[in-house]
Amino acid sequence: MPRQLLPRTSVFLIIALGLITPAAAGVPPTSCGGPPDAPDTAQSDLSVAYWAQQPPSSTMCAYGYWAEKCGDHAIAHTIFDRCIAAGYVGAMIWKALLLEDGTGIAQDSAAATELMRRAAHSDDHEYATLGKLHYATALYLGRGVERDEAAPERWFREAAAEGDADAQAFLDSGTHTADRDQRGRSVAAQRAARDGTGPRLAPVAPASTPAPTPALGLIAALAALLAAGAAARALNGQQGAH
Repeated sequence: MPRQLLPRTSVFLIIALGLITPAAAGVPPTSCGGPPDAPDTAQSDLSVAYWAQQPPSSTMCAYGYWAEKCGDHAIAHTIFDRCIAAGYVGAMIWKALLLEDGTGIAQDSAAATELMRRAAHSDDHEYATLGKLHYATALYLGRGVERDEAAPERWFREAAAEGDADAQAFLDSGTHTADRDQRGRSVAAQRAARDGTGPRLAPVAPASTPAPTPALGLIAALAALLAAGAAARALNGQQGAH
């Protein structure tokens, strides 16, 4: 049974990049010190090394984020691996993002996509939607798997139906920015860079002023004549009054 980690804060999972506050992450500020093999008695209970030795739990798994923020990739991967083994779906996504970027581990798109697939198929209502978005993206780009032109739409539609704004954006426009590569490119730009077939959204041309038609010209002429006649009558009325 997949277990819930913490409520997701972003479809791009920006907590993996250290861009949110401790309060938003749901865990207290932590310290980075302490070797991972030190005895528990030598570790502060705010140390990431301490939490790496604890039984998997939502709090313990969240400390994987703090380990990554501390730059301790080894402890981060230790925590995420233990949490994945215990069925925590959020840890699958965090680990997948690190695998895709090659952060503290050999880059492995196939392993990253497999973890996203597991997350997408899970019954974790918080993280499954995010897994569907990223799994659909991997299938669409052929990242670690053979490119599939049909399956991505299914997963994008499921994620969109569950309220994911980025999945809906993809269905509307053919791209989204919740999954950027290390060069900051959107999904469409990544697809185009891979083989030149990615969708390119043409800019919308500004609406031009319609050319006047004969009917519009006639109406304008009649309006001018009526205005001139009214002005002449008013002038004659003023002269007669004198």
